[in-house]
Amino acid sequence: MPIESSTQATPTKARRIFLDLRSKILSGQMVADTRLTLRPIAGEYGTGINAASEAIKALAAEGLVRLEGKSGARVITRDLNRVRSEGVLRMAIECEAARRCAERVDNVQLSVLRGLADKVDRLFAAGDDLKGCRNADIAFHRTIVEFCGVPELWPSLMPLLDRLVTLDQTENRTTEIPGQKHIEVYEGLKSRDPEQAAIAMRQHLEHSLSMALASFYT
Repeated sequence: MPIESSTQATPTKARRIFLDLRSKILSGQMVADTRLTLRPIAGEYGTGINAASEAIKALAAEGLVRLEGKSGARVITRDLNRVRSEGVLRMAIECEAARRCAERVDNVQLSVLRGLADKVDRLFAAGDDLKGCRNADIAFHRTIVEFCGVPELWPSLMPLLDRLVTLDQTENRTTEIPGQKHIEVYEGLKSRDPEQAAIAMRQHLEHSLSMALASFYT
């Protein structure tokens, strides 16, 4: 069951915990099999259990920890080859979905996609709602698959998104890996040109994959 934030400050505290723990895991300061327990984490960062829980779930969404019951998680071994392979597979599925979506999308569906793209980009820019941003991101990509006319693609894509959709950190952007907005994918679909839509999707996913792979060398 999702944990609701009791105040507007909670997401910001969750993000602070998430960024710090993420940095420690990616740098190797926090090694594989390290146990993360909610109550000690909340105490260390001076927050409530809800903020600690949201941060841990965000780490799990990035594939950095494995949730263990309701009390915490454990740092897992990162697999560079798996991330790369799953990123390529995701690209194959979503670029084909974008082609087909561009061919058949109607104005009402485009309006839905525009709203979803605006939402995820807005949440990303605000940077204070980890779970909301991730859910909006997944909803945008899922809707493209639903509109492409081959909904059977979703069961293959869903587990990839669960592992690969990451929360791009505005604090850590570099000129080598610039931001990539969902509205650019929408514009590709709006063109109703299958190749232009596929190119826009490919560029978007290549950026996401670059961010995921870069985390191995942080």
